[in-house]
Amino acid sequence: MRTAYALMTLGVCLIVLALMMPSMAGENAVSGQMVTALAAPDETPVIQTLSPLERLQAGEIIDCPGCDLSRVDLSHTCVKEKNLAGAKFDDSVAVYMCMSYANFAGASFRNTDLTGANLGHSDLSGADLTGAKLDIASIKGADLSTARGLTQGQLDVACADETTKLPEGLTPNFCI
Repeated sequence: MRTAYALMTLGVCLIVLALMMPSMAGENAVSGQMVTALAAPDETPVIQTLSPLERLQAGEIIDCPGCDLSRVDLSHTCVKEKNLAGAKFDDSVAVYMCMSYANFAGASFRNTDLTGANLGHSDLSGADLTGAKLDIASIKGADLSTARGLTQGQLDVACADETTKLPEGLTPNFCI
């Protein structure tokens, strides 16, 4: 009986491994979604697919270029050093989100709450920050030189440094 159980468990593991092979991290190369298999020892595995949002909210740090992350709560999540170029964060809450060293080129943050977010050293070239709330957000070393919708009022409550790149005519607020 133990041999049959061991063989069945091995079979389930092989099925799971085969499903996850496109990437050793478990990412499906076609959809960019996490694939997991759930099963009791005497049952057929159930395949579960996690969306990029569910993966972020579960604490996974992922690349997600072009993702639609609008109108969701991303507070306290992390995308440090990841590619989110062209992603949409419109009307989202990203309070204290770890976003440093990430690529947000062409992303949209319209009316997004970025209070306390760490955008340090991120590429925000061409990003739309119209109406974004940047209170105590770190933009130290970030490239905002071609950002759209960025105002002096937003910069006055954010934390920049001498390496922050801003559009012409806007001045940084230096924080200690």
